This record gives sequence, C-alpha cells and structure tokens, in this order.
Amino acid sequence: MIDPQLGGFTPPVDMRQKISQIKALPPLPGIAQQILNLGADPLADAKKLGNLIEQDPLLTAQVIRWASSAFYGYRGKITSVQDAISRVLGFDFVFNLALGLASLAPLKAPKNGKIGTKMFWMHALVSTHLMKAISERVHPAHRPESQQVFLAALLHNIGYPLMADQFPEEFGLLNTLIGSNPSLTVFNLENYAFGVDHTMLGAWLMNSWSMPKPLTDVVFHHHNPYYRGENYQLNLLTFLSDYLLGQIGIGDGENQSCPDEVFVGLQVPRASINDILDNLNDKLESISATAESLAV
Repeated sequence: MIDPQLGGFTPPVDMRQKISQIKALPPLPGIAQQILNLGADPLADAKKLGNLIEQDPLLTAQVIRWASSAFYGYRGKITSVQDAISRVLGFDFVFNLALGLASLAPLKAPKNGKIGTKMFWMHALVSTHLMKAISERVHPAHRPESQQVFLAALLHNIGYPLMADQFPEEFGLLNTLIGSNPSLTVFNLENYAFGVDHTMLGAWLMNSWSMPKPLTDVVFHHHNPYYRGENYQLNLLTFLSDYLLGQIGIGDGENQSCPDEVFVGLQVPRASINDILDNLNDKLESISATAESLAV
C-alpha cells in the first residue's frame, strides 16, 4: 500500500485514507495478460500475435488505425493486424503497442484538460518517438532495450488515468489546480494537494498487475532525476523526454528543470539533443490526430 512520508504536513485534500480503503485495483485485462504470456513463448510469431489481438475488435481497430496513420506514410490499405505487423510496424512494436493499449482500456478518464486522455495519449505517442530518438544518441553501453523504451514511453503516466478512474473528484480538482497555477509543476501540485501523486498510484497498479520491473521502476521514479537504482538509465531517458516535451507544452513536464546529472548518467552531451524536438515538429499534427482517435 502507498504510504508517503510527509512528516507533519497534512495536504488540503488527503487521499491516503481513501486509498487505504480500496480493497482491489482494476484487474489486468485478460487480453493484456495473454499478450504478456505470449512474450514468454519462444515460438511466438506474427501469426500468433495477430490471432490473439484479433480476438478483441476494439484493440484490432486501434492497431490498424495506428498502422494506417499518416505518420508512417504507408500508401496501401491495412485490413488486418497481420498487415500491420508485416507491412508497417513489425512484431515487437505491435506487441508492445497492444500490451499498452489493452492495459489502459479499463481505466476511464475525462478527455480534456492537462491530464485528460487526449493529452495523455498525445504525451505517450510523442514520447515513443522522442525517447527512441534520444536513446539512439546514447552510448550503446548505457542504452536501454528498445522494448523497454517503448513501454516506458507509453505507460509511465498510467497513474493519471488510474486517479481519474478511482478518484474522479480529486482528478477534477487537480485539473483545475493545474489550470489556475500555470507556473507550478504538476508533480508538486499533486503532492501539495493530495499527499500522493500519479507515480505512486501508477506503481501500485503496475505491482498489482505484475508488470515487468523496468516499467514499474520508471512509473514510480520518472520525476526523480537522481534515482540511481536498477533501470536508472531508462528512468533518466523518460525524465529527459518529459522535460523536453514540457518545453513545447506537451505533458506534465512544464516548469520542470533538467539537471546536468541526467546527461552525465546517460553519457550524452546536452548539446547533442538540441535538434531532436525540431525533427518532431512536422509529425505533431498526425500524432495529435492519432491521440484524438484514442482518447475515447
């Protein structure tokens, strides 16, 4: 259970008591569990993955829509998950995408606002591209695995939709607080207002679902650039991505500083990433359209 140490400070709206009264978190959807199980199958292939995903019509439509988006520029017609895998996205990408989409499906949140589902998906989708681009600048000895990078990008803020699903009143209040305090970081606002934050909630959910440890670590630590435990380089990569996206008003990294320790830990010069955001600019419109379609 979450037990943040706040000393003698009592937040205006203390969510800790409400959290302690929750008997069970939403279960990991069956299709997501099956995808996780398939990942441990040494004989897993595109056909098995496609057949599994196509058991879920909504998930199938989302994968096909993703592969058909203008971002990938495929000019043919994608009519099946098999097409998406073999013609556009590849096995690993679709595996991680389907796992992320399926995991998020049961969590219901409002669409609008700085932490609503549209911004959640915009942030997640841009993060998948930005974190990949940054990781390619990192020395191979310090570079996280590509599958870990994708899942961390997609799910590191899962605590927000969990908050909306389990604590809708507090989620609405947080959205209001963010709008009325544009010079403050969202992370600090959460802790001040509630005594807990989305990293704690998200890690609680990841542990409940027995998700991979690298993902759980990043979900919990991604606002802490000084964390040096296991998987810290993946965490630094996520922190840096959030910081950069905050500079252009995407996600919850606005007003967040980025210490030199981030670049030292990743062994990448600060100047070497200056062009990465510029390279994303021409893709933001198509990513935004995909985020709009996913924010249901």
